[in-house]
Amino acid sequence: MPDDRENSDDIDVVEEQELEEILETPIEVVYDKGCGHVGRDNADKISQQGFYGVRKDDDTLELNAIEVLHLLERKRIVIIDRQGNSLMAKDVVNEVITRDPEIWVKYLVFRDLRSRGYAVRQGIGGGITFRVYARGDKPGSSSANQLVFVMREGIPISLTNLDLVIQAASAARKKLVFALVDQNGEVNYYKVAHIELVNRRSDPQ
Repeated sequence: MPDDRENSDDIDVVEEQELEEILETPIEVVYDKGCGHVGRDNADKISQQGFYGVRKDDDTLELNAIEVLHLLERKRIVIIDRQGNSLMAKDVVNEVITRDPEIWVKYLVFRDLRSRGYAVRQGIGGGITFRVYARGDKPGSSSANQLVFVMREGIPISLTNLDLVIQAASAARKKLVFALVDQNGEVNYYKVAHIELVNRRSDPQ
């Protein structure tokens, strides 16, 4: 799926941008009930032209838990609760993990895709974890071209669920990719193709 061949100039640009971001003062984000809330004054800085969060009607920005964790790791934000108390990444994980036990596995895939230069958004249901955009494409101005289903090594997927995932990708007319996270946290990608076998009556029975 993602192409491991990176342009060295692109990598240099990314590293320079990340260094500049680290030197910036982190933006304060209010975390509540699985979401990070960014005020309208800082929404553009965090959104990065649609790469993070969803714009609300009042022009604030709402981040999902995985985006919050990623921005914390990049030192772009600090988080507080509604009462103004400081929070840490572990507080986000502890709050989310009860309803999403695979939060860390999904985060590892999200982080890996972002490190490869892809814009990543939440899935479309039907078991699809993420939508991934071609390099250079921006959410809101273009459509995702790949759908990612996240799996953990050693945890099988049933044929029923597999069929549902394939059908969801087929209905959306997107390429389907399985992201398999091994026991060391390494992510490997596998493309999935849907092939229909046709019964040829001329073939011998």
